[in-house]
Amino acid sequence: MIDPSLATEPFYHGLLPREDIKLMLKSNGDFLVRTTEPVAGKPRAIVISVMAENRETQKLRTIYNGSGPFILLASSFQNKLINKALKTQNLMLVFQQIKHFVVQRTSTGKYMIDKYGFDSVSDMIHHYKSTKESLVKTAEVIIRNPITRQSWELSHDDIVVTKKLGEGAFGEVSKGTLKLKDGTTIVVAIKLKTNLTPSQKMDMCLGAAWGLEYMHAKNVLHRDIAARNCLVQEGKIKLSDFGLSREGSTYQMDPKRRVPIRWLAPETLRTAAYSRKTDVWAFGIMCWEIFADGSEPYGGMTVGEVNGKVKAGYRMTLPDCTPVEMLRIVEVRCWSDSANDRWTMAEIARELERIKGAARIPKNDNTLAMKSLMQTTTTTTKRSVYGPTTLSPKSQSSLGYRY
Repeated sequence: MIDPSLATEPFYHGLLPREDIKLMLKSNGDFLVRTTEPVAGKPRAIVISVMAENRETQKLRTIYNGSGPFILLASSFQNKLINKALKTQNLMLVFQQIKHFVVQRTSTGKYMIDKYGFDSVSDMIHHYKSTKESLVKTAEVIIRNPITRQSWELSHDDIVVTKKLGEGAFGEVSKGTLKLKDGTTIVVAIKLKTNLTPSQKMDMCLGAAWGLEYMHAKNVLHRDIAARNCLVQEGKIKLSDFGLSREGSTYQMDPKRRVPIRWLAPETLRTAAYSRKTDVWAFGIMCWEIFADGSEPYGGMTVGEVNGKVKAGYRMTLPDCTPVEMLRIVEVRCWSDSANDRWTMAEIARELERIKGAARIPKNDNTLAMKSLMQTTTTTTKRSVYGPTTLSPKSQSSLGYRY
């Protein structure tokens, strides 16, 4: 159960995507409190997110090579130069990193992270902020500046639903009122999420499979398959966001670039090499998202933890509502550690067609992977699997804050 006193705290943001956290926490000591759902359908956890400084000491050596002195970091030392070192000194490297700490609940009902137990999370925050004491023993993580809720973050209490206006395949639309920050109230239309059936979710997976099969048949890698990039229009799934797409069956990316770690296959995490089987792995993650009602993959884990655990063989458990046939496709055909053991998207699409009793869409039906979306030059608004989404051409530079 979430600490009820948190709702009144301005630094509490409720369920907040990590993409938004990166835009909010900018300086050392900036912090906020949020909730996360580590496993779909399971109790939510409270997390403190903090921008903290990491410090590393590097040895510097001043070298003379005949033309003058120059400096080398320890990481670039070469044996033939070491004997010519004029002097050695230490250099302190400081860089910032967002760290996430899950608040634990003790058997006595106390809230704690590493040291003390508190009656409430609010008491914990006020203690560490006033004492400037580190949240953990193993590193210096001090909370200084609370980041309050933004103007676009709404409270449930500010929304009142009145009468139903209509209903579609993925939810009903109701009339209601919204209380703005300045206290005024406006009339709005509110779309209420309804729970999709497992059959509807499998239809979504099949639609996405058709789209990705089409792209691979055209010798194109998508490289960003995820639920956020699946749009729904007239009951049809369309793939979108082709900013990372590349022509060819393989692609070698600069390992220094930021990429969607939570959707990457283990071999791509190791080598930064992409193939069609990387897309197949990501398709499996996307199916997990759909059956988990849009939850974040590997909830509660940092990107670094996901990277290490996936390479070590860790796999997520699909939600209980997932049909057995879908479990087999995702766990065996999509998430095999060996890329060679994964099915092609054509094989996956045929299997889903067999399970659903669906006829294959004709090749001249461009709903598979909309060319108009791949060639978009203007901003377009569609409806995504989990709500309204604005599509616009994205440059690769946007990756820095998307993941």
